[in-house]
Amino acid sequence: MIWKVKDEEGFDFDANKNTDLSEITKKLLYKRGLKTEREIEIFLNPDYEKGICNPFLFRDMKKLVVRVKKAIKNNEKVGIFGDHDVDGVTSSTILADGLEGLGLDIQVYIPDKHSEGHGINKKAIDEFAQAGVSLMISVDCGTSDVEEVLYAKEKGIDVIITDHHLPKETLPDALAIINPHLNGCTYPFKGLCGAGVAFKVLQALYSEILPQKAETLKWILDIVAVGTVADCMPLINENRVLVKYGLFVLSKTKRIGFQEMIDVGNIPINSQNLPTSTQIGFQIGPRINAAGRMAHARDAFDLLREKDRQKARILAEDLEEKNNKRREITDKLTKKAEKVAKRDFTDKQFIVVASEDYPVGVVGIIAGKIAKKFGKPTGIFHKEGDICRGSFRSVDGINIVEILSKTSKYLEKYGGHEAAAGASIKTENIEKFISKASQEVEESTKNKKLESEIIADLEIDLGDVNISLADELEKFEPFGEGNEEPVFFLQNLVVLEVRTVGNTAKHLKMSLKSKNSKKIDLIGFGFGEDIDEIKSAKNIDIMANIGKNEWNGNVSVQLNLVDWRKSKTK
Repeated sequence: MIWKVKDEEGFDFDANKNTDLSEITKKLLYKRGLKTEREIEIFLNPDYEKGICNPFLFRDMKKLVVRVKKAIKNNEKVGIFGDHDVDGVTSSTILADGLEGLGLDIQVYIPDKHSEGHGINKKAIDEFAQAGVSLMISVDCGTSDVEEVLYAKEKGIDVIITDHHLPKETLPDALAIINPHLNGCTYPFKGLCGAGVAFKVLQALYSEILPQKAETLKWILDIVAVGTVADCMPLINENRVLVKYGLFVLSKTKRIGFQEMIDVGNIPINSQNLPTSTQIGFQIGPRINAAGRMAHARDAFDLLREKDRQKARILAEDLEEKNNKRREITDKLTKKAEKVAKRDFTDKQFIVVASEDYPVGVVGIIAGKIAKKFGKPTGIFHKEGDICRGSFRSVDGINIVEILSKTSKYLEKYGGHEAAAGASIKTENIEKFISKASQEVEESTKNKKLESEIIADLEIDLGDVNISLADELEKFEPFGEGNEEPVFFLQNLVVLEVRTVGNTAKHLKMSLKSKNSKKIDLIGFGFGEDIDEIKSAKNIDIMANIGKNEWNGNVSVQLNLVDWRKSKTK
């Protein structure tokens, strides 16, 4: 693991005259490109009214509104086609809630992850046609589904696509396509996920059709926030506003499904405990995803839409069980994949593991864990007869889609983005693919060994860490892609006390001190196995986040460990 600290060159201490902020906070803001008081104010205090863009800046949004008005007037049945990941489930929920609120009769179709994959499919179109659907609206998919849209038109169904994935050269012949990445689209923010796009659709519809209810759309922001964070979208600009307010709505959510999920999962979210993006990423999102991974994503959709508390409780308990099972299977199979990686890929730059033992529903999670542990792009595949289907996760410096495009002659189908992708490969071609892809990775890195990096925003002394700084850093939230939580480098710390905590002793609790500081506590999640090595170290260096610990009404500053090493100097 390589440790680095971002360069401080060019920092102007006089660039911001706001004396209410510490110098550390000013430096952090400067490094994020925020150099004026106006930029800093907008970042630290997002404003919903000022930070939300006009939905009619989307190309085709007026066409969408006209067609939906016609559907309302003619009492048409509208089909919603979703996707099976968190973004797809939340997008479907947003549009279903919103269209029903306008008085429309809707039918929702969410594909099966295991048998149908991504994108609009003909089976769903047939079901819509048989049910009398005359208008189909996709969410979080559809931009590439040329053949399927044509098939729907042949069945007498008008198609509107709402999506955020990058378009290819040929677009479907849809009545309207709402996607910020389209040529000619003047929507200023391109980082919305499917849930964000669905929300913009509702903003446009309600402003034109039911303006007296437009303000109530804010209660949907809890769903928008979950979709945005879980889909790893950049938490900047409009997304920062949507998620900031969405987290507040989630703390007071009126959605019974969320209430039961939070209660069953013992997730500490309520009106006194505002949720964080981390809680969405590691607690809410995985539970929603577990439905599609272990059974069918419709289970999660039904929970989010359920209005009967007893039924919601049953659905939430079932989802909790699925998530626990998913976690158990993932942990077991990750260890198995680690053994294969150590045995067969030590001298290779690209890890690909294929076996009947890896269910399609969890291959992406396992690939992510292996890529992170070994610092190499990784693919995990489920073998089923003569075909392998799987997912890739990459590391810094390797665009996985570029690697796949260069090896496409061995692939049946592939797609994704720089950091993550999916593919299907004939079993007979898997070894040829591994060999060729490994060559491409080695070529792209000039035969240099890939290593994971941890980059600190600043080097500070333990004496700089206090509750006031923690309060300032809270204003940087929500953290996520494009707005990562600040990481600090601290050297030559004395370990006063260290012990394992948690039911399985997986975590560490430490007390640290430097020459210029009082004792500061640290929590190290997942570092329990390092306790003996830390005890033997005289001094340690750490990479850490700065947060708070609340216990029995007392609030204190606390470091959250990212990584550690023995100090090189005394």
